[in-house]
Amino acid sequence: MLKKALLIIDVQKSAVGNSDIPRRIEILQNEYEYVFVSKFMNKESPLLRFIDFDGYADTDLAFKPTPNVVIFEKNIYSSFLPEMKEFDEVHLCGFDTDACVYKTAMDLIENGVRPIVLSEFCGSETDEYHQAGMVLIKRNIGDKNIK
Repeated sequence: MLKKALLIIDVQKSAVGNSDIPRRIEILQNEYEYVFVSKFMNKESPLLRFIDFDGYADTDLAFKPTPNVVIFEKNIYSSFLPEMKEFDEVHLCGFDTDACVYKTAMDLIENGVRPIVLSEFCGSETDEYHQAGMVLIKRNIGDKNIK
């Protein structure tokens, strides 16, 4: 039997706008035994230093995590953690498809873990960015790893 986890990427109030994705993710997380939640922190981020990225002003999640989740903070695009190598598959959802979701999918595949991008549970600042991210994800991890 495959060992699977759900990774919820940067679903913070300052990132999601008026999207209904957080509400759907709140329900989705109940389908998984193992759930990781990343929170982007701008503090000391190379993104702030090199591209003046000042987004994600808050750290408040836009959904209520279940009690069994592992919540961790990061200040880079990727939400990959070495302990994710213990899983056969890590299912990805969250924000931003074109940056953090994409980079995390690439890091998982390069570390021998099958990423499954749950496209209906991903979003970006604009639909254009989301679609661009999905084009790159499709090209680099393949159709069979997108649901």
